Amino acid sequence: MNRRLVRPGVAGLVALAAVLAGATIATATIPAADGTVHGCMKSKGQLYVIDPTGGQTCGNDTALDWDEPGAGGQQGLQGPKGFTGGQGTAGSSGYERKYDQESTDSSGNGTAEADCSSGKVAVAGGYELSSQLVPLHSAPTSDGSGWVVKATGTPNALFIAYAICVTNGGS
Repeated sequence: MNRRLVRPGVAGLVALAAVLAGATIATATIPAADGTVHGCMKSKGQLYVIDPTGGQTCGNDTALDWDEPGAGGQQGLQGPKGFTGGQGTAGSSGYERKYDQESTDSSGNGTAEADCSSGKVAVAGGYELSSQLVPLHSAPTSDGSGWVVKATGTPNALFIAYAICVTNGGS
């Protein structure tokens, strides 16, 4: 008994059809870009998924879509009031700018000190020098109540020390 169950040509066509079907499924866009899944239902209740962007349709079957937004829910209850935060420290106030203009001595050295008003501290400072002078020191005074600048260069040259002062409420 020599029986052939399937011809070689038919088996090849079936294998090729399966490969092409797999390639079609692999390139489908499911779900759609907006998250919707499109499908169809046959008359006997069988479901299958389609990709409309790939040209697939339901034909005579009933079209179904999943992941469509439902009706909005009711507003939820308001949550309890949060805790009251602690009191912060007082900030700085009473901004003022002080300055002291001096000149270098006969050897070309000089010191200028811009002092803040009573009860205020220097939070910044600086200097203005003529082109003949070089700064040696620019910093707050040791107690923080002003700004001191030391310069050297040409004798009898003018320079200015500046202090930015505030009332420090945080100390």
